[in-house]
Amino acid sequence: MFDSFSVVSTAVSSFNNAALYNPLFFALGLLMLPLFFIVYLYGGDFVSRIGWQKNEIEQKTGFFSGLFLLVWLLIFGGNYAVIRDGISLLSVMIASVLFVLIVLLVQQSVRLKYIEKISGKKTRWFLFGGLLIFAILSAPHNWVGILLQISAVLCGVMVGCRIKHELPLRDVITVVFGFVTTLILMQPEYFRFGQLGNLTLVHLASVLFVGFCVVTTLTAKYTNARSKIYKSAYIKLKWLFRIVSLLAFVLFISTESVPVFIGLLGSVALLEMLTIYHSAKSFNNVSNVSWALMLIGFGIITICPVISSLGLIYMINKANNLKLADFKDLL
Repeated sequence: MFDSFSVVSTAVSSFNNAALYNPLFFALGLLMLPLFFIVYLYGGDFVSRIGWQKNEIEQKTGFFSGLFLLVWLLIFGGNYAVIRDGISLLSVMIASVLFVLIVLLVQQSVRLKYIEKISGKKTRWFLFGGLLIFAILSAPHNWVGILLQISAVLCGVMVGCRIKHELPLRDVITVVFGFVTTLILMQPEYFRFGQLGNLTLVHLASVLFVGFCVVTTLTAKYTNARSKIYKSAYIKLKWLFRIVSLLAFVLFISTESVPVFIGLLGSVALLEMLTIYHSAKSFNNVSNVSWALMLIGFGIITICPVISSLGLIYMINKANNLKLADFKDLL
């Protein structure tokens, strides 16, 4: 009466859907709290023991967070069988992320002389070959996907070795993290984050937290405080952006739509830019704290505690003057 294969497939599918529905990353994040507490207590001593100077912490945390994101994408990826759409651009987007990360990491490795510390050409070729192998294994199971991943790796290495203009490490990493967070929302089953169209409030709140931190990191750094807007116009514009952001927030919670998510982040960015432009004080410390919180939040939703630990290390060394009033003033 029933096909045994269909019964087994349906049972496995139901089990996977039930497993994806629960926010596993949140439970694992709670289990990581003792680790984070230890890092918070002894992170400063650990940094001094491994020889990181205080003026190098931002660059080192940015480099290694990008490196672990690259490793996470290569090892944790390749789950294209769960994609429901017949035609998906996810492989192209992931290849683009790999290209940007490899360009950035190779350029910084040359600048920081990490490549010179790798003794012997055989070791370098071994690392390069391992990178190619993992890129092939994480590619879609067709020739186009494999060639796309190989091209991303090869072009990234060549461009990273030859590019002369130094890329802003922290800003590029921030944009990449925001882009990957959007991809996680777009295809949560691929990243084993949750079930597409059935995300819980914990999933949505976590993605929004990382997205808000990405936006605040960039706007607080690049918007200059000029105090040139009339107070009456400032109050009206601020309430306008507040209402738009609130409506977009409600719509996003209801629909889980990626365009609405991007629009919500855009409205929040405009609201923060308006606040900073009207203010007379700088918000650089808010940018630093948001960068650290972004690393912590992204490490939790991707179940990569090393990235969260890097965020904690940066926070206790460079962003320890946290003032909640500054965040309140932005909104």
